[in-house]
Amino acid sequence: MTAVALARRPARVLRLEIKHSPVPWVLPLIAALFFFNTYRTAAGFPAIWTVRASVITDHMLFDFGAFACGLSAWAGSREGRRKTTDLVATTARPAWTRQAAVLAGTMFWLVLAFLAGVAVLYVQTARQATWGGPPLWPVAVGVVGVVTVCAIGFTCGALFPGRFTAPLAAIAVLVLNMVGLRAALGSSSPYALLSPATSVPPVDAGLFYRVPPDVAIAQVMFMGGITVTAVGVLALALTFRRSAGGSGRWLRPVAAALVAAGVAASATAFGLTGTAKQGVAGWDIPALHDAASDQPIAYAPDCAGTSFQVCLHPAFGSYLSDMAVALDPVAAEIAGLPGAPVRAEEVASALRAGGFREALRTGGFQESVITGTPPVFEFNGELVGNFLGPFWGIMDPAGWRAGFQQGLLEAFVARPSQAALGNIAPAQQAVVTALMSAASSQPQLPRQDGPGTQAGPSRPQIAAAAQRFAALSPAARHAWLAAHLPALRAGHITLAQLP
Repeated sequence: MTAVALARRPARVLRLEIKHSPVPWVLPLIAALFFFNTYRTAAGFPAIWTVRASVITDHMLFDFGAFACGLSAWAGSREGRRKTTDLVATTARPAWTRQAAVLAGTMFWLVLAFLAGVAVLYVQTARQATWGGPPLWPVAVGVVGVVTVCAIGFTCGALFPGRFTAPLAAIAVLVLNMVGLRAALGSSSPYALLSPATSVPPVDAGLFYRVPPDVAIAQVMFMGGITVTAVGVLALALTFRRSAGGSGRWLRPVAAALVAAGVAASATAFGLTGTAKQGVAGWDIPALHDAASDQPIAYAPDCAGTSFQVCLHPAFGSYLSDMAVALDPVAAEIAGLPGAPVRAEEVASALRAGGFREALRTGGFQESVITGTPPVFEFNGELVGNFLGPFWGIMDPAGWRAGFQQGLLEAFVARPSQAALGNIAPAQQAVVTALMSAASSQPQLPRQDGPGTQAGPSRPQIAAAAQRFAALSPAARHAWLAAHLPALRAGHITLAQLP
């Protein structure tokens, strides 16, 4: 086929570039990295669509980013690296069409591989999830991210051809990704929000309230602007080469317009992100936000039990039987007492952007509380009393039993501010431990090193008081609690005053 024929058949040129692209030779390595990093990380998360999808922008894009940038830079530097620039300048096809075909062929394989990885993740999640459906915005952010690093790498390779361009470009992408992850974990600046790398969302993200797509839209706009700018810079540079031919006269203003449009899009996204505010279920950007997404999602809870009912979001239905087994015995120990809960109900977590680590730093946990009439024990999937991360795949029956029983009893015998993270009074600790022993559960003394904890009785002293109170008959314990519960909750009861 002649050069003129090729010039008239761009699809044929694209097929040739796809066929001879070096990317397929690297796909086995990318697949191995995907399995050991992205897939296994996602498999360790609960089968919640939003939580599993977080690995697309956090882990998967990190894995693909370096390869995509390096391979694109290698493809972009092909003519300069092989010293064939003057030779191809005599062909019928101008430089910008040749380079566009090479870039498109490289992107084809990388985007296809990325989407194949997403399909594997989503198929596996669909086999396990019991509620909801696959979120699309993380996929859009991931695909645009791959396209962006391809455009950046290809432009660097075309403008600075050499054997070291590809590895340097790949290293630069890795560094930028790690800097973005560090910013996302430690602040709420526009750069942190625009970084695709984020912390793991709360385990119930997207279940009680829809995750707003505001930040994802800004990320797509920002990275899309970078992509358009990189393509415009490359096209503008090619117009000054001899191989540009007569197309340079009209390509130059088009390239300049692309650069201007790309810069404007990225700057607009950066400015919009600077207006982000913490909303009901994530970051809201006023100019992009839809108030309808702030409405609670209707669902029918999964419930079990008769005298004491336990209700969970259907996404966590597999935990229901363990919850009922754990809470029924201790609920029976306090049944009939003033303020004793008649039901346990899961509510939305208070953890927002920043995730678990940010909550540890700021104390942004939603406490387990008993509230309402009739009283209801409210808990969430992130924290139950002193039990952290209960719905993060922890299915050990012993851990379930002690953690949830302790959370309910702490909420019953102490004020909410005391019960947070187990920071309760010694007499309250002893009563909780005694009631757990009476329910035939392995007692766990709450932490004594929590925020604001003061020096007081030792653990052996608390354990001795708990053993003394547990030795009472059920009727005697019930009668004492009925008479002294207000003073116990206020922290006015000492260990010596326990019978």
